[in-house]
Amino acid sequence: QGPMSAVTLARGEGLQPQSLSRLLVRLEDAALIERPTDPADRRRQLIALTDGGATALHRAIARRRQWLADAMSSQLNDADRRTLLAASDVMLRLAGETQEDDHE
Repeated sequence: QGPMSAVTLARGEGLQPQSLSRLLVRLEDAALIERPTDPADRRRQLIALTDGGATALHRAIARRRQWLADAMSSQLNDADRRTLLAASDVMLRLAGETQEDDHE
C-alpha cells in the first residue's frame, strides 16, 4: 500500500497505538521499516517498508500460504475442502463489504 501513518496502520491492523509503537521500534532497529517525513505534513512521520522489509513480508506470506496448502491437502478430505472453499467465497465477499464500509 505504500507509506502510511502509524494511526492508519494501527487502525488497519486492529492494534493499539502503544503496542504498535513498540513494534515499530523493533522493526526499525531490524531495518525492516523506515520512517520518512510526510511530505503533506512535515511534522508527521510515515511508516514505509524497506526493501528488506518487503522481502521479509513476502517470505512470511509465502510460508503461511504453503503451510495452509499443506494442511488442507493432508488433513482435509474432498468434502471438507469444498466446504472451506465455499465458506471462503462468503468471507471474501464479507471482507470486501467491510473494507468498503471502512472507507466511507
